[in-house]
Amino acid sequence: MAFQVFAITSSLLLLSIISSLTFRGNFHFQRRLPEYGTVTFPFKYKITIANQDQKPHRDLVLMDELASDFPDYESFRTSVDPLDKHRNWVDRKIGYPRLMSLVRTTRGGALPLVDVDTLPGRDEKEIEIEFVPLRRGYLYFSRTSLFRPDPFGLFRSIINRANPEKLLVLPKTYRVPQVTLSGQRKYQPGGINQASAVGDSQEFLSLRDYQPGDPMRSIHWRSYAKRGEPVVKEFRDEYFVRQGLILDTFIEDNSVLQFEEAVSLAASFAMSIEDQDSLLDLMFVGTESYRFTTGRSFGKAANMLEILACVVPCRDRDIQDLVDMTLQHLGELSGLVIILLAWDQKRQDMVRYFLSLNVPVLVFVITDTKDGGQIPAGPMQSAPQRLVHLAVDDIQAALDRINWATI
Repeated sequence: MAFQVFAITSSLLLLSIISSLTFRGNFHFQRRLPEYGTVTFPFKYKITIANQDQKPHRDLVLMDELASDFPDYESFRTSVDPLDKHRNWVDRKIGYPRLMSLVRTTRGGALPLVDVDTLPGRDEKEIEIEFVPLRRGYLYFSRTSLFRPDPFGLFRSIINRANPEKLLVLPKTYRVPQVTLSGQRKYQPGGINQASAVGDSQEFLSLRDYQPGDPMRSIHWRSYAKRGEPVVKEFRDEYFVRQGLILDTFIEDNSVLQFEEAVSLAASFAMSIEDQDSLLDLMFVGTESYRFTTGRSFGKAANMLEILACVVPCRDRDIQDLVDMTLQHLGELSGLVIILLAWDQKRQDMVRYFLSLNVPVLVFVITDTKDGGQIPAGPMQSAPQRLVHLAVDDIQAALDRINWATI
């Protein structure tokens, strides 16, 4: 009996393999992605499958694939999986579930298989796929595949087509109010028009008679033609609020989860500036020092989110680089919103130095949940309400508990 069962099942498996080799088809795929995605929020996109054969194909299954590199050992060693605390001792020590979670995160998520059923000849069908991105940054789609099972359902044949595309996934955001620190309005060289003009553009005030030394480009030529005497345009210097948003990217011994929450908090403040009559300068250190401005005529907050979507941790530079860059632009800033990954001595020294320059600051310190408790006020003793401690698993609830009127 055992020999008979083995012979029958082996024959069925062999027939299934031979049947899979007969699957041929001429298919064309067109993927239509949204402009952006947002991490941890589901979105939908569509794939159009065109059957360019005369005959129909039945029982088809579609699989879209994301490209990714296998993580190296250092990334695996330093990775943190929140689900590890619910796993048994063996899984935590061996780390295989954590490795698979890291692979999915590096790839950007897991795309589901979708049943296509029957695709008539010389026809096309539109398939909708729902997907939840697991990380921010660019997701790279590599290929699209069609599966067809054999008549016994034991083996699947496959047709692969290269279909490369990419999608930018933005960081998630939290609900934060519009924060205006108590600093003074600062003079901005070039005024409100400096984002769209060349030179020292300022706000037009009036016309006046020409005086020796006035630049030629200030002459109002139409009035000159009417009067026969030179007339120049008089401008008014622009003073308005310009806040700095400092993002701590020096991950050191802190978890990647803290860094991701810091990026999300920075994105939240970047979004809140959209309705304000002020500017926001995002400053952080990566491979070099970066400064980006949004607000008023400098562009939309969405541009800032695109930048934050691609921010990576900095491991080979010092926090002094961030201080030096901030000092270069401190004369234009009314106040600073500082997002930190720790509250150690060197970060406290940085905040203390800014306070010594009479710059209003609002400090957010993001820590792992295991740290818990309160953090010492340090240099913020004179204004403890402006030192906000946030835990990675309690960000929105902690933001909602803040009395923003006192900040």
